[in-house]
Amino acid sequence: MDTKLSFTLKVVKELLNHGFSVDLRQKESIDGYGGWFGDDEGEEEFVVAMKHPMSFEILIHEYCHFLQWKTDRPFWNSTIEDYDTLFNWINDKNLEVSELDLDKSFNCILSIEHDCEKRVLRLVKNNPIEDFDTDKYKRAVNAYLWSYHINRELRTRPVRPIYSDRVMTHMPTSFYNDLSYYLDKNNLTNEMRQALLLEYEINSSDG
Repeated sequence: MDTKLSFTLKVVKELLNHGFSVDLRQKESIDGYGGWFGDDEGEEEFVVAMKHPMSFEILIHEYCHFLQWKTDRPFWNSTIEDYDTLFNWINDKNLEVSELDLDKSFNCILSIEHDCEKRVLRLVKNNPIEDFDTDKYKRAVNAYLWSYHINRELRTRPVRPIYSDRVMTHMPTSFYNDLSYYLDKNNLTNEMRQALLLEYEINSSDG
């Protein structure tokens, strides 16, 4: 069984061997994010904010994005191509994007993120990591995947962490392997939606 430290060291070694820069920064967030995996040619990078309350969970999630890139490049390339469309539309309120293109981007995002979460859960099942709370991670996964529906609906990102206790307590510890479950907004319960809305700095009763 790996400790979180030993697993982190293995991840860093593997990333460096594949030519990625590794930035495990002692901050709670970096540019508003807990971390990211970037595969731009010549700028390959792996970044995690190590003082984030869920820094290890972020690290293992971003590592599984690396595994997608490493082991299933056709899938990675096909989904990442339209990944940023939704975010560009959210960040630039003057940008006009068709519903068809938003649908395409949204589906790509959920597809790649859902596959990533399946990889994380499979990895920790087959290679247990000391003190890794799988139920907590599944709650976070549900908050993360469902938050994309809210992002699109409100055309904004949350202003506070969606992994707050008040959100996590309303999230289930079940994870659905079928992507279609998370693509169907009807499966987002009102309880979960209202909990997520609290982190978008709006009156949840307006939703």
